[in-house]
Amino acid sequence: MKQQNQDQVDMRRNKGGKARVLSVGIDVLLAIRNTGVATASEVQQQVMQSANIRSVQRYLNSMVQAELLYTGRSKLGEAKRYYLTGKAKQLFGASV
Repeated sequence: MKQQNQDQVDMRRNKGGKARVLSVGIDVLLAIRNTGVATASEVQQQVMQSANIRSVQRYLNSMVQAELLYTGRSKLGEAKRYYLTGKAKQLFGASV
């Protein structure tokens, strides 16, 4: 019974699954493409309103690890800025 309840919680938590993750990822890339550069706070406001800022930062860092985004140098106390990599720009074609 306990395992069944845990399975139900997991299903609700993962509602949308991989398709949802892909959709959010594309929205993040489009938001950064349209602005040229974005901070985690800007991505949160435009794409991930229901997520807390730390979750947005983790999501963006995973996109950095996947080489879809890179960060520029930021001064102490300034928000990290995220830019599209060449790999991410290729997803949108040569016009970017």
